[in-house]
Amino acid sequence: MPSHLTRHVFRRLLANKPIVHHGCLRRNALIQNSQTIRSKNHEHGLCLEPGQQCRTFLDFKMFRAKGKDKQAVADIDPGVDVMMGLARRQNMRARLPEAEDVAEALIQFFGAKRRQNTQITDTQADLASKSLEFCQAAKAPLDVSKHYFKRIISPAANVLLIGEDKRSDAHVRLAKLLIDIAHELHPRSVERELRTYCKVLCYAGLPEEAQKVLSQYSLRKVGTQEQTMTPSESEDPAPDDVADVEGEKSSFSIPTKTSNAIWTYILSSLGQLGREKEFQEALQQARAQDFHVMGLSQILLEFHVRQRNMSEIEQCWNDYRLDVLESSGSSLSHPKHGAIILAVLKLCAQNSKIDLGHAIVRDLLNNSPPKQIWDAIFVWGVATGKGPDEIGRMFDVMEKTNQHIADKRHWRRPDAATINELVEYAISKNDPYMAERFITLGRDRNILPDARTYVLQINYRLDVDDVDGALTAYKNLQGQDVSSKEDVPAVNRLIVALCNSQRHDFDTIMNVAADLSDRRARFEPSTVTTLSLLHLTRDEVHDVVDLLNTHAFQFSAAERSQILEALIKYCQEPSTDVTLSWDTYSLSREIFDEMPRGPRTSLMVEFFNRGRSDMAVNVFNHMRAHSRPDTMPIDETYISAFLGAAKQQDLDSLEVLHNQLKLDYNIDVTTRIRNALLIAYTACGQPREALGFWDEMCASREGPSYESIHSALRACEKSTWGDKKAQKIWSTLRSKKIELDRDIWASYAGALIGNGDIALATQTLEKAEGEQEVEIDAFIAASLFMAAPGQAKQMEVETWIKERQDGIWEEIEKIGIEELENGTRIVAIDRTVSP
Repeated sequence: MPSHLTRHVFRRLLANKPIVHHGCLRRNALIQNSQTIRSKNHEHGLCLEPGQQCRTFLDFKMFRAKGKDKQAVADIDPGVDVMMGLARRQNMRARLPEAEDVAEALIQFFGAKRRQNTQITDTQADLASKSLEFCQAAKAPLDVSKHYFKRIISPAANVLLIGEDKRSDAHVRLAKLLIDIAHELHPRSVERELRTYCKVLCYAGLPEEAQKVLSQYSLRKVGTQEQTMTPSESEDPAPDDVADVEGEKSSFSIPTKTSNAIWTYILSSLGQLGREKEFQEALQQARAQDFHVMGLSQILLEFHVRQRNMSEIEQCWNDYRLDVLESSGSSLSHPKHGAIILAVLKLCAQNSKIDLGHAIVRDLLNNSPPKQIWDAIFVWGVATGKGPDEIGRMFDVMEKTNQHIADKRHWRRPDAATINELVEYAISKNDPYMAERFITLGRDRNILPDARTYVLQINYRLDVDDVDGALTAYKNLQGQDVSSKEDVPAVNRLIVALCNSQRHDFDTIMNVAADLSDRRARFEPSTVTTLSLLHLTRDEVHDVVDLLNTHAFQFSAAERSQILEALIKYCQEPSTDVTLSWDTYSLSREIFDEMPRGPRTSLMVEFFNRGRSDMAVNVFNHMRAHSRPDTMPIDETYISAFLGAAKQQDLDSLEVLHNQLKLDYNIDVTTRIRNALLIAYTACGQPREALGFWDEMCASREGPSYESIHSALRACEKSTWGDKKAQKIWSTLRSKKIELDRDIWASYAGALIGNGDIALATQTLEKAEGEQEVEIDAFIAASLFMAAPGQAKQMEVETWIKERQDGIWEEIEKIGIEELENGTRIVAIDRTVSP
């Protein structure tokens, strides 16, 4: 090939550009048929028209079986595949994708999440953070970067605000990255990002950090003047916080609405965490900054309710009553008021503060409360000992108060929501009988159960292991409106219970699961785990793959780990067929690429223990080929693999593993690894090769260990002329004045007798005993007996023990002697060696 053509080929490969030829007939035809022709590429001084090559002959799809059902494609959000590819390439240190492609993937991902109004998981947040950092580090023109980041930052900040669930460190990192990028683009408009960052910090259990961030972005002074935001600035689409800009002093005041929202997050988070001292300090600081929201008294009341501080609750209730009950601009109709009042009344009942509870009820009744407050009063009645009949009379009292209300639309009547509150309280007291009586009370008053009633029925019947009753409630639920999907958690529980009960047929379980699937409802990790195990017991591996592809990618890292742990446990169960264990491992490896080293190693050892060295070696090779540092094999992984091959006496597998070690530049060969190799090659019938590792250890800087001595002497025991090598090793040990204990003497005696020289072994032991170097006991004698090759040699050793060592043979017989099929006998002592 001409040199200029060679250079051109390699340059095109390095630049990730196609290689084309002017005279290619197929390419000319494609150019003529194309609607647009790209401009000529003058790269590297050559005038070439870029065109994609297409290989049509080697279409391997034509060899696939026709009519075969396709597996479900992994159900992942738009753009996630590109972000996953970036993370994989970064781990492999391979060629990275174009920054524009990653930016478009981020835009698609956050746009989809915003449209779906769903919270992102920690794994997705981690991928998004890495992708954003990659785009930020890309050397793109400033105008191009701004174009993409403007389309990313705003949707991402809004998505992170969705939901009230706990946030992870990955969410915090993503929120921090968003505010940093937003500050670089527009230093004077990061209000939305600041609010997002502080909320994520609070929901991650870091309210103190949120407080520090808020302080950093608070009002600052420019010279001697204090700059504030004008009304025109507050109407800007993104009028947010400010920080100092390099090269100039600029600041602005955080809008009151944003500041109040952030302080609300901080105080609520501190209250939920029960940090009273920090809560009071934050409250003082907030008030010093003119913090005021209508819900402040509620925040204080909620805090003391969580703390169960009854002495403070009474004072907080008075403040709350002034803000809510006696304020002209407030209304009890908001759901949050019903929830907090119900919590206060329950706490009063639990702590026997009946007088306070009655006082609260009087305050409420004096203000013509809405129906939801009446519902809380009914629960208070149950908490103070009233039964269904008395609650029914309270219903009548509420209905009589309607005569003072002219507008019938505002009349208060008991409904399904009222019954549900009563049922829920009965469930909290573990009283399903009382719950059923309240449902009966509702039916007697022509109050039909709604979807929530049946959901509660499913839950409390499952609590008492009444799976059939829960299934009946589920069937009744089918006629209700469940568009809000409030029934999804209960139905997930029902599916798990049906699978675990082992009394219900497969079709019944699948009908319930299909209902959730048809509604595109969320499958909980426990549900996916249970259904996966059910399919595996039926040898339906393809169904497991479809199930996991559909749901596993929507879970957080902890939830995925829960499913993976169950699959690995199933693989390791003795009752699981080895082929099914392999299939389960294979699908787990494909779907849970993050499977760490520990579970993979345990599976490798399990396959070794089951006599499938080929499967175990494949598991090891998968770790070896992985790009994640927490998955790639380490010293202990190699040692476990070598010992597994030794247990199966599989020389071929051992050589494959040893070759992998030779090629692994991340591993420094230590004494423990050499010990494992020495043990493995000895067990596989290659003692002379094994002794080569002893020589390597002696020449190494680390040197041999006591385990090395045992392993080397055991190799001498199995090796031809091994007694000569053992004597050399023994001489070296004596010359270096190594302490020689009973176990080493037992190994040395076995090495001497391994080639059949009984006289040498017995004379050596007798001489050592005479010189008081060692005392021959049952362990040394049994080791000598077991190392003797063949029945005849063992008989000679037995005779020597009986004649020369009084009482030792009787001790050996007490330990236990077992005869093998070939006639040799073994003693029940532990002669195993470890690295």
